[in-house]
Amino acid sequence: MTAAFESTNDSARALAFVPSTMAPSLGMIVSATRDGGLELFDADGALRTSHAGAELTALAAAPGFQLRGEALPLVFGSAADGSGLLGYAITPDFEIFDLPLDAIATDSEIRGVCLFGEGIGYVDLIVLEAGNSALVARVQDRGDAQLSVETVDRFDLPSPARSCTVLNDDIYFAAPASGIARVSRSGEVLAERMELATGIASDNFNGTPVVLTVNGNNGIVLALDAETLLPRANFSFVDGLSTPGLETATRIALTDQSYGFTAYSDGILAFFDRSDSRIKVVSREATIRSFFVSE
Repeated sequence: MTAAFESTNDSARALAFVPSTMAPSLGMIVSATRDGGLELFDADGALRTSHAGAELTALAAAPGFQLRGEALPLVFGSAADGSGLLGYAITPDFEIFDLPLDAIATDSEIRGVCLFGEGIGYVDLIVLEAGNSALVARVQDRGDAQLSVETVDRFDLPSPARSCTVLNDDIYFAAPASGIARVSRSGEVLAERMELATGIASDNFNGTPVVLTVNGNNGIVLALDAETLLPRANFSFVDGLSTPGLETATRIALTDQSYGFTAYSDGILAFFDRSDSRIKVVSREATIRSFFVSE
């Protein structure tokens, strides 16, 4: 492990990265706390802001969004009570502001959210509903008092999902009770695997697409082939020079964007470790090297 962050809360419900478009070392890491609201850390692990608010079950970051002509990263979260989608804007000074959003039209309560993609003037989110369904919600700034939220697609899932990630236009869904599924945007199920997953992330490791999962029971991170969902590698993250290893990973987040410094120039992985209630990070580049050595 490279570093461990001290939180003011005893648990993180979700993690997300907000890279800086101005300087890599100004990138941020966002945590949704179990007591509600957000905590914002810098790349050194210092807690820069605590923002009170609703308890969130998942986070999706849109770092390249232009809000009213200003480059203000946005973070979206699904309310733990299922009531809807919430949004936040983050300033370069590490301030967080509640974002006015139109209500999203769903068939049932919302259970999770992840980023599908960003374009000029809009953000597409995958929104997980309580039943076996998900939708693609487009958030846009049309100059009105609130950002518009439009449902542009909807599809069924093989089972209820609580978290998701997107890689190469495929969507990966996970739930502790129903395993992991790879689904196309049209809703076609391309692969399934019964695997306990309390957190899921995806990436291309030097051109090899992989899905990473944690199960909430130990510190093992499982790397799956992104096409077949068959296992490719197991990772154990051990003690660093002054950082305890990963013992009970319940959440995972990943970015391939640079966060500066030597260790983080090729991106970072972040975990919430339930064993000591700390957010722990490790170099993405070192993880990729370990992946290919293990094979």
